[in-house]
Amino acid sequence: SYARTESELLKEIVGDVLQKLTPTYQNQLKGLVGIEDNYEEIESLLKIGSTEVITIGIWGMGGIGKTTLATTLYARLSPRFEGCCFLKNVRENSSSHNGLEALHNKLFAKLLEIENHCFDMNFVRRKLKHKKVLIVLDDVDTLQQLEYLVEDYDLLGPGSRVIVTTRNKQIFSLVDEVYEVKKLSSDQSLQLFCLTVFGEKQPKHGYEDLSRSVVSYCKGVPLALKVMGASLRRRSEEVWESELRKLQKIPNMQIHNILKLSYDGLDRSQKNIFLDIACLLKGENKNSVTSLLEACGFFAVSGIEVLLDKALITISNYNSIEMHDLIQQMGQEIVYQESIKDPGRRSRLWKHDEVYEVLKYNKGTDDVEGII
Repeated sequence: SYARTESELLKEIVGDVLQKLTPTYQNQLKGLVGIEDNYEEIESLLKIGSTEVITIGIWGMGGIGKTTLATTLYARLSPRFEGCCFLKNVRENSSSHNGLEALHNKLFAKLLEIENHCFDMNFVRRKLKHKKVLIVLDDVDTLQQLEYLVEDYDLLGPGSRVIVTTRNKQIFSLVDEVYEVKKLSSDQSLQLFCLTVFGEKQPKHGYEDLSRSVVSYCKGVPLALKVMGASLRRRSEEVWESELRKLQKIPNMQIHNILKLSYDGLDRSQKNIFLDIACLLKGENKNSVTSLLEACGFFAVSGIEVLLDKALITISNYNSIEMHDLIQQMGQEIVYQESIKDPGRRSRLWKHDEVYEVLKYNKGTDDVEGII
Protein backbone atom coordinates (compact mmCIF):
# COMPACT_ATOMS: atom_id res chain seq x y z
CA SER A 1 0.00 0.00 0.00
CA TYR A 2 1.14 3.53 -0.77
CA ALA A 3 -0.74 4.95 2.21
CA ARG A 4 1.51 6.03 5.07
CA THR A 5 0.61 7.23 8.52
CA GLU A 6 1.43 10.79 9.52
CA SER A 7 4.02 9.57 12.05
CA GLU A 8 5.82 7.45 9.42
CA LEU A 9 5.94 10.41 7.05
CA LEU A 10 7.25 12.66 9.83
CA LYS A 11 9.98 10.16 10.74
CA GLU A 12 11.07 9.99 7.10
CA ILE A 13 11.25 13.77 6.82
CA VAL A 14 13.22 14.12 10.07
CA GLY A 15 15.61 11.35 8.97
CA ASP A 16 16.14 13.09 5.64
CA VAL A 17 16.83 16.44 7.34
CA LEU A 18 19.30 14.90 9.82
CA GLN A 19 21.13 13.16 6.96
CA LYS A 20 21.52 16.48 5.15
CA LEU A 21 22.66 18.23 8.33
CA THR A 22 25.38 15.68 9.14
CA PRO A 23 27.96 17.15 6.68
CA THR A 24 27.34 20.59 8.21
CA TYR A 25 28.08 19.20 11.64
CA GLN A 26 31.21 17.46 10.34
CA ASN A 27 32.40 20.79 8.91
CA GLN A 28 31.98 22.38 12.33
CA LEU A 29 34.18 19.67 13.85
CA LYS A 30 37.07 20.54 11.53
CA GLY A 31 39.94 21.98 13.53
CA LEU A 32 38.50 20.65 16.81
CA VAL A 33 40.55 18.10 18.70
CA GLY A 34 39.40 15.89 21.57
CA ILE A 35 35.82 17.14 21.33
CA GLU A 36 34.31 13.73 20.60
CA ASP A 37 35.63 12.27 23.88
CA ASN A 38 33.80 14.95 25.86
CA TYR A 39 30.77 14.87 23.57
CA GLU A 40 30.06 11.16 23.98
CA GLU A 41 30.16 11.38 27.78
CA ILE A 42 27.90 14.41 28.02
CA GLU A 43 25.44 13.04 25.47
CA SER A 44 24.83 10.06 27.77
CA LEU A 45 24.06 12.47 30.63
CA LEU A 46 21.54 14.33 28.45
CA LYS A 47 19.39 11.17 27.94
CA ILE A 48 18.00 12.54 24.69
CA GLY A 49 15.28 9.88 24.39
CA SER A 50 13.81 10.73 27.81
CA THR A 51 10.71 12.94 28.19
CA GLU A 52 12.12 14.46 31.39
CA VAL A 53 13.27 18.08 31.44
CA ILE A 54 17.02 17.73 32.12
CA THR A 55 19.57 20.43 32.93
CA ILE A 56 23.31 19.81 32.47
CA GLY A 57 26.13 21.97 33.80
CA ILE A 58 29.43 22.08 31.87
CA TRP A 59 32.18 23.21 34.24
CA GLY A 60 35.91 23.86 34.14
CA MET A 61 38.67 26.46 34.25
CA GLY A 62 38.83 29.32 31.77
CA GLY A 63 39.92 28.31 28.28
CA ILE A 64 39.35 24.58 28.80
CA GLY A 65 36.77 24.35 25.98
CA LYS A 66 33.36 24.65 27.68
CA THR A 67 31.89 26.96 25.03
CA THR A 68 33.33 24.87 22.19
CA LEU A 69 31.73 21.75 23.64
CA ALA A 70 28.38 23.51 24.16
CA THR A 71 28.48 24.86 20.59
CA THR A 72 29.14 21.35 19.28
CA LEU A 73 26.25 19.93 21.32
CA TYR A 74 23.94 22.69 20.07
CA ALA A 75 24.89 22.15 16.43
CA ARG A 76 24.42 18.42 16.65
CA LEU A 77 21.27 18.28 18.79
CA SER A 78 19.22 21.28 17.71
CA PRO A 79 17.51 19.50 14.75
CA ARG A 80 15.83 17.19 17.30
CA PHE A 81 14.05 20.06 19.10
CA GLU A 82 11.05 22.23 18.24
CA GLY A 83 12.66 25.40 19.54
CA CYS A 84 16.30 26.33 20.23
CA CYS A 85 18.29 29.22 21.66
CA PHE A 86 22.00 29.69 22.36
CA LEU A 87 22.71 32.70 24.61
CA LYS A 88 26.42 33.59 24.38
CA ASN A 89 28.51 35.41 27.00
CA VAL A 90 25.83 35.64 29.69
CA ARG A 91 28.34 36.99 32.23
CA GLU A 92 29.44 39.85 29.98
CA ASN A 93 26.06 40.68 28.47
CA SER A 94 24.20 40.70 31.78
CA SER A 95 26.59 43.26 33.30
CA SER A 96 25.19 46.18 31.28
CA HIS A 97 22.08 48.14 32.31
CA ASN A 98 19.01 45.90 31.93
CA GLY A 99 21.33 43.32 30.34
CA LEU A 100 19.79 40.33 32.12
CA GLU A 101 16.28 41.42 31.19
CA ALA A 102 17.33 41.81 27.56
CA LEU A 103 18.80 38.29 27.57
CA HIS A 104 15.61 36.92 29.17
CA ASN A 105 13.44 38.52 26.48
CA LYS A 106 15.76 37.38 23.70
CA LEU A 107 15.63 33.80 25.02
CA PHE A 108 11.85 33.50 25.03
CA ALA A 109 11.38 35.44 21.80
CA LYS A 110 13.73 32.96 20.08
CA LEU A 111 12.06 29.91 21.62
CA LEU A 112 8.59 31.16 20.70
CA GLU A 113 9.77 32.42 17.29
CA ILE A 114 8.19 35.86 17.68
CA GLU A 115 9.52 39.33 16.88
CA ASN A 116 7.85 41.13 19.79
CA HIS A 117 9.90 40.99 23.01
CA CYS A 118 7.00 42.36 25.11
CA PHE A 119 5.06 39.43 26.52
CA ASP A 120 3.95 38.22 29.93
CA MET A 121 4.83 34.90 31.51
CA ASN A 122 1.26 33.57 31.24
CA PHE A 123 1.65 33.80 27.46
CA VAL A 124 5.05 32.06 27.69
CA ARG A 125 3.63 29.25 29.85
CA ARG A 126 0.81 28.53 27.43
CA LYS A 127 3.12 28.46 24.42
CA LEU A 128 6.06 26.53 25.91
CA LYS A 129 4.20 23.97 27.98
CA HIS A 130 3.99 21.49 25.11
CA LYS A 131 7.12 22.57 23.20
CA LYS A 132 10.33 20.52 23.35
CA VAL A 133 13.18 23.07 23.46
CA LEU A 134 16.97 23.17 23.68
CA ILE A 135 18.51 26.06 25.63
CA VAL A 136 22.24 26.76 25.97
CA LEU A 137 23.33 29.43 28.46
CA ASP A 138 27.02 30.13 27.88
CA ASP A 139 29.34 31.51 30.59
CA VAL A 140 26.83 31.94 33.40
CA ASP A 141 28.60 33.44 36.41
CA THR A 142 26.03 33.63 39.21
CA LEU A 143 23.02 31.75 40.52
CA GLN A 144 20.98 34.93 40.07
CA GLN A 145 21.63 34.92 36.31
CA LEU A 146 20.51 31.30 35.98
CA GLU A 147 17.40 31.80 38.11
CA TYR A 148 16.39 34.91 36.17
CA LEU A 149 16.84 33.38 32.73
CA VAL A 150 15.12 30.06 33.43
CA GLU A 151 13.05 30.78 36.53
CA ASP A 152 10.85 27.70 36.28
CA TYR A 153 11.79 24.48 34.50
CA ASP A 154 8.10 23.47 34.58
CA LEU A 155 7.63 26.09 31.86
CA LEU A 156 9.41 23.83 29.39
CA GLY A 157 7.77 21.02 27.45
CA PRO A 158 8.57 17.31 27.93
CA GLY A 159 11.99 16.27 26.61
CA SER A 160 13.45 19.80 26.86
CA ARG A 161 17.13 20.23 27.67
CA VAL A 162 19.04 23.11 29.27
CA ILE A 163 22.85 23.25 29.00
CA VAL A 164 24.76 25.73 31.18
CA THR A 165 28.49 26.47 30.89
CA THR A 166 30.30 28.12 33.79
CA ARG A 167 33.54 28.46 35.73
CA ASN A 168 31.52 28.64 38.95
CA LYS A 169 30.30 25.32 40.32
CA GLN A 170 28.24 27.14 42.97
CA ILE A 171 25.42 27.75 40.48
CA PHE A 172 24.86 24.02 40.02
CA SER A 173 22.32 23.65 42.81
CA LEU A 174 19.81 24.14 39.98
CA VAL A 175 21.14 21.51 37.55
CA ASP A 176 20.64 17.74 37.38
CA GLU A 177 24.14 16.71 36.27
CA VAL A 178 27.58 18.36 36.24
CA TYR A 179 30.20 17.54 33.62
CA GLU A 180 33.81 18.64 34.10
CA VAL A 181 35.59 19.28 30.81
CA LYS A 182 38.86 17.38 30.64
CA LYS A 183 42.10 18.95 29.49
CA LEU A 184 43.67 17.60 26.31
CA SER A 185 46.26 14.83 26.34
CA SER A 186 49.80 15.59 25.15
CA ASP A 187 49.10 14.06 21.72
CA GLN A 188 45.81 15.95 21.35
CA SER A 189 47.50 19.17 22.46
CA LEU A 190 50.26 18.78 19.88
CA GLN A 191 47.68 18.08 17.17
CA LEU A 192 45.56 21.14 18.03
CA PHE A 193 48.61 23.40 18.25
CA CYS A 194 49.97 22.17 14.91
CA LEU A 195 46.59 22.61 13.20
CA THR A 196 46.54 26.21 14.43
CA VAL A 197 50.12 27.15 13.62
CA PHE A 198 50.90 24.98 10.57
CA GLY A 199 47.47 23.97 9.25
CA GLU A 200 48.35 20.28 9.62
CA LYS A 201 48.39 17.74 12.44
CA GLN A 202 52.17 17.29 12.74
CA PRO A 203 54.98 19.78 13.44
CA LYS A 204 56.77 21.27 10.47
CA HIS A 205 60.32 19.97 9.93
CA GLY A 206 62.71 21.77 12.26
CA TYR A 207 59.95 22.85 14.65
CA GLU A 208 59.38 19.50 16.40
CA ASP A 209 61.12 20.31 19.72
CA LEU A 210 59.88 23.91 19.72
CA SER A 211 56.31 22.73 19.20
CA ARG A 212 56.58 20.28 22.09
CA SER A 213 57.94 23.05 24.32
CA VAL A 214 54.92 25.23 23.58
CA VAL A 215 52.58 22.29 24.20
CA SER A 216 54.31 21.63 27.53
CA TYR A 217 53.75 25.28 28.54
CA CYS A 218 50.02 25.15 27.67
CA LYS A 219 49.36 22.03 29.78
CA GLY A 220 46.33 20.78 27.83
CA VAL A 221 44.33 24.04 27.73
CA PRO A 222 42.85 24.46 24.21
CA LEU A 223 42.58 28.26 24.41
CA ALA A 224 46.26 28.59 25.29
CA LEU A 225 47.25 26.25 22.45
CA LYS A 226 45.21 28.27 19.94
CA VAL A 227 46.50 31.64 21.18
CA MET A 228 50.10 30.49 21.08
CA GLY A 229 49.60 28.87 17.68
CA ALA A 230 48.12 32.04 16.22
CA SER A 231 50.92 34.21 17.64
CA LEU A 232 53.70 31.97 16.28
CA ARG A 233 52.23 31.32 12.82
CA ARG A 234 54.73 32.06 10.03
CA ARG A 235 57.41 33.08 12.57
CA SER A 236 61.07 32.00 12.35
CA GLU A 237 62.68 29.50 14.71
CA GLU A 238 64.55 32.38 16.34
CA VAL A 239 61.28 34.14 17.18
CA TRP A 240 59.85 30.91 18.62
CA GLU A 241 62.90 30.48 20.84
CA SER A 242 62.65 34.11 21.99
CA GLU A 243 58.94 33.75 22.80
CA LEU A 244 59.55 30.56 24.79
CA ARG A 245 62.24 32.30 26.85
CA LYS A 246 59.88 35.21 27.42
CA LEU A 247 57.08 32.92 28.62
CA GLN A 248 59.28 31.76 31.49
CA LYS A 249 59.10 35.30 32.88
CA ILE A 250 56.08 37.01 31.33
CA PRO A 251 52.75 35.28 30.59
CA ASN A 252 50.96 35.68 27.29
CA MET A 253 48.58 38.53 28.16
CA GLN A 254 45.67 37.26 26.07
CA ILE A 255 45.71 34.00 28.03
CA HIS A 256 46.36 35.88 31.29
CA ASN A 257 43.35 38.19 30.87
CA ILE A 258 40.94 35.34 30.13
CA LEU A 259 42.10 33.31 33.14
CA LYS A 260 42.04 36.43 35.35
CA LEU A 261 38.26 36.77 34.92
CA SER A 262 37.84 34.04 37.57
CA TYR A 263 40.15 35.94 39.95
CA ASP A 264 38.27 39.19 39.37
CA GLY A 265 35.08 37.56 40.64
CA LEU A 266 36.58 36.82 44.08
CA ASP A 267 36.15 38.96 47.19
CA ARG A 268 39.16 40.51 48.99
CA SER A 269 39.76 37.60 51.35
CA GLN A 270 39.42 35.01 48.57
CA LYS A 271 41.88 36.96 46.39
CA ASN A 272 44.45 36.92 49.20
CA ILE A 273 44.01 33.17 49.68
CA PHE A 274 44.39 32.59 45.94
CA LEU A 275 47.56 34.72 45.70
CA ASP A 276 49.10 33.05 48.76
CA ILE A 277 48.54 29.64 47.15
CA ALA A 278 49.78 30.75 43.72
CA CYS A 279 52.96 32.35 45.09
CA LEU A 280 53.76 30.51 48.31
CA LEU A 281 51.64 27.48 49.14
CA LYS A 282 50.97 25.41 46.02
CA GLY A 283 51.59 21.73 46.74
CA GLU A 284 51.19 22.10 50.51
CA ASN A 285 48.80 20.06 52.66
CA LYS A 286 45.26 21.45 52.59
CA ASN A 287 44.79 21.20 56.36
CA SER A 288 48.07 22.99 57.06
CA VAL A 289 47.27 25.73 54.53
CA THR A 290 43.79 26.19 55.99
CA SER A 291 45.13 26.53 59.54
CA LEU A 292 47.85 28.97 58.44
CA LEU A 293 45.49 31.20 56.47
CA GLU A 294 42.85 31.16 59.21
CA ALA A 295 45.55 32.36 61.63
CA CYS A 296 46.30 35.21 59.20
CA GLY A 297 42.70 36.43 59.50
CA PHE A 298 41.43 35.00 56.19
CA PHE A 299 38.27 32.90 56.00
CA ALA A 300 40.17 29.96 54.59
CA VAL A 301 37.65 27.14 55.10
CA SER A 302 35.00 28.80 52.93
CA GLY A 303 37.56 30.60 50.75
CA ILE A 304 39.25 27.39 49.64
CA GLU A 305 35.84 25.92 48.78
CA VAL A 306 35.14 28.93 46.54
CA LEU A 307 38.49 28.50 44.76
CA LEU A 308 37.64 24.85 44.18
CA ASP A 309 34.19 25.73 42.84
CA LYS A 310 35.70 28.29 40.46
CA ALA A 311 38.24 25.73 39.13
CA LEU A 312 41.17 27.85 40.36
CA ILE A 313 42.62 25.05 42.51
CA THR A 314 42.26 21.30 42.94
CA ILE A 315 42.92 18.92 45.83
CA SER A 316 45.15 15.93 45.07
CA ASN A 317 44.63 12.38 46.30
CA TYR A 318 47.27 13.17 48.92
CA ASN A 319 45.24 16.19 50.18
CA SER A 320 47.68 18.75 48.79
CA ILE A 321 46.46 21.95 47.14
CA GLU A 322 47.32 21.99 43.42
CA MET A 323 46.89 24.60 40.71
CA HIS A 324 47.25 24.55 36.92
CA ASP A 325 50.58 26.10 35.90
CA LEU A 326 48.88 28.76 33.76
CA ILE A 327 46.62 29.79 36.64
CA GLN A 328 49.61 29.92 38.97
CA GLN A 329 51.47 32.11 36.48
CA MET A 330 48.41 34.39 36.27
CA GLY A 331 48.42 34.80 40.07
CA GLN A 332 52.14 35.46 40.22
CA GLU A 333 51.84 38.07 37.47
CA ILE A 334 49.17 39.91 39.51
CA VAL A 335 51.65 40.17 42.41
CA TYR A 336 54.51 41.08 40.07
CA GLN A 337 52.47 43.99 38.71
CA GLU A 338 52.22 45.46 42.23
CA SER A 339 55.78 46.74 41.73
CA ILE A 340 57.56 45.73 38.55
CA LYS A 341 60.99 47.12 39.44
CA ASP A 342 61.09 46.85 43.25
CA PRO A 343 60.46 43.36 44.71
CA GLY A 344 60.49 44.86 48.20
CA ARG A 345 57.20 46.57 47.44
CA ARG A 346 55.36 43.40 46.41
CA SER A 347 53.04 41.55 48.78
CA ARG A 348 54.67 38.16 48.21
CA LEU A 349 58.19 37.02 47.35
CA TRP A 350 58.94 33.52 46.07
CA LYS A 351 61.91 33.83 43.65
CA HIS A 352 65.12 32.98 45.49
CA ASP A 353 67.21 35.70 43.86
CA GLU A 354 64.65 38.39 44.75
CA VAL A 355 64.25 37.08 48.32
CA TYR A 356 68.05 37.13 48.71
CA GLU A 357 68.33 40.69 47.35
CA VAL A 358 65.54 42.06 49.56
CA LEU A 359 66.89 40.43 52.73
CA LYS A 360 70.59 41.11 52.10
CA TYR A 361 70.12 44.78 51.29
CA ASN A 362 67.22 45.32 53.69
CA LYS A 363 64.91 46.43 50.87
CA GLY A 364 61.75 45.02 52.41
CA THR A 365 58.78 47.29 53.14
CA ASP A 366 55.48 46.96 54.98
CA ASP A 367 53.98 45.77 51.68
CA VAL A 368 55.66 42.37 52.01
CA GLU A 369 53.23 39.88 53.58
CA GLY A 370 54.80 36.53 52.70
CA ILE A 371 58.21 35.06 51.76
CA ILE A 372 59.39 31.55 50.92
